[in-house]
Amino acid sequence: MRFILFIWLVVIASVLISCQNGSDVPGGSGLIEATHTVISAETAGRLQQLRFDEGDHISVGDTIAVIDTITPMLRLQQAEAIQAAALTRKNLATIDIEQADQNLKLAKKEFDRIASLLPTGAANQQQYDAAENSYEQAKLAGKRTRAALAAADADLARVEAEIALLAKQFADCFPTAPVRGIIVNKFIKAGELAGPGAPLLEIARLDTVWVKIYLPPQDLTRLKLGGRAEIDPEDGRDSPLSGHVSWIAARAEFTPKNVQTKQARADLVYAVKITIPNPQQRLKIGMPVAVRIP
Repeated sequence: MRFILFIWLVVIASVLISCQNGSDVPGGSGLIEATHTVISAETAGRLQQLRFDEGDHISVGDTIAVIDTITPMLRLQQAEAIQAAALTRKNLATIDIEQADQNLKLAKKEFDRIASLLPTGAANQQQYDAAENSYEQAKLAGKRTRAALAAADADLARVEAEIALLAKQFADCFPTAPVRGIIVNKFIKAGELAGPGAPLLEIARLDTVWVKIYLPPQDLTRLKLGGRAEIDPEDGRDSPLSGHVSWIAARAEFTPKNVQTKQARADLVYAVKITIPNPQQRLKIGMPVAVRIP
């Protein structure tokens, strides 16, 4: 009888241990966070218009603001006028080359004619020297016109590079959003001066959010990067949301102070980041969630 009772106690203990181990799944709780992007001005000027406010949704490519465009526009128009003048000089140099080549052909033809007449006495040395000099001058004129064309090409390339730079500066007067999200901070108002690098807006990406939990060292052996995670916003839904382990801290730390008990705060833990797809944007920044990593 005692033996049978012992067997039953062993079975019950095994079942309890099994159930306990089955429910001992790594997990924790935390607050939903999002990746933040600060959009800064790339040019200096007075802010004429800020097209979004805090709480507004923004898409990739949306124009965020308009910064004073008068100065870069005038500089661009000035550079375009210089470009037109440089192009005219290039065209004139091309015409001069054609004329110089024609003159060189005539000078060479005359020189060859005089040179052929000189042995027969039909032309004298003075005529030969004059024809030779004209021929040499025609050669030099051709070199000068080609040098002028090269200079015109260099001037045109320089002004075209300047126009590209000024066009970039003009485009910088209309900063655009590089990411999709929601405006969480506005750092400047219309009418204020903006400088290069001055922050304009802060965007939080809500299409993908994340939560950070803290686990004891013994739980790390059960984790792997890319591993599945279950997220429960505790809003009464039937099934949890899916996420994955995207980062595991390489160094232990004391549990952050926002953990409730003083005893738990004294423990060494590892931070684990869980990334959660959020295409419907149901999860909001600061929302508390529970996490299980099966």
